[in-house]
Amino acid sequence: MQFYELNSSRMDYRELSADDLDLLTPLLRSEETMQTLGGALSYEQTLDWLVDTLRRYQAEGCGWLLALDKPTGVPAALCGLTYEQVGAERVLTANCIVRHELRGIGVGRECIAACLLYAFESMHADEVSAFVQKDDLAGLHTAVACRMQPTEKVSHTAFGKTAPCVRCVVRNPHLAEKAESENELSEDEKSTET
Repeated sequence: MQFYELNSSRMDYRELSADDLDLLTPLLRSEETMQTLGGALSYEQTLDWLVDTLRRYQAEGCGWLLALDKPTGVPAALCGLTYEQVGAERVLTANCIVRHELRGIGVGRECIAACLLYAFESMHADEVSAFVQKDDLAGLHTAVACRMQPTEKVSHTAFGKTAPCVRCVVRNPHLAEKAESENELSEDEKSTET
């Protein structure tokens, strides 16, 4: 059963299955790809991550997806939306891990933009966060290119490793439009009263 679908021009996205462990190797088990996330995962860590992703589909209706290059069908990235507990707050996050050979050509930006579009148009989320490791300048650039604003420095745990991160946030643009339109209506009502 498909829980959610992302769309973009260069990528096909699909949910992961228990049979995808080998497809995750060039992503999660690669030192170069996982460099900014504390290094490659072991086989057992990769298996645990996949099991957690499958659980998230059932429990949350979202999770990580495999992004496949449309012309070749080769796994280009892992991306998706997950809920994370940050203090007392439950936060919807956009995530992306781009295969190291494909960095610098807009794959991450396309994946994050697809996540944000789905979060705002289909999930009607108020805002989405991304946690970018402090030294990941390319990740921060991608977040900012997707209109996410750095808001605070935090310690964040990903893949079992805690590291200093920058939390980037973007508000749902539809909410801003709605608030602006309600404000205009309110102004019109005031002018008719006088």
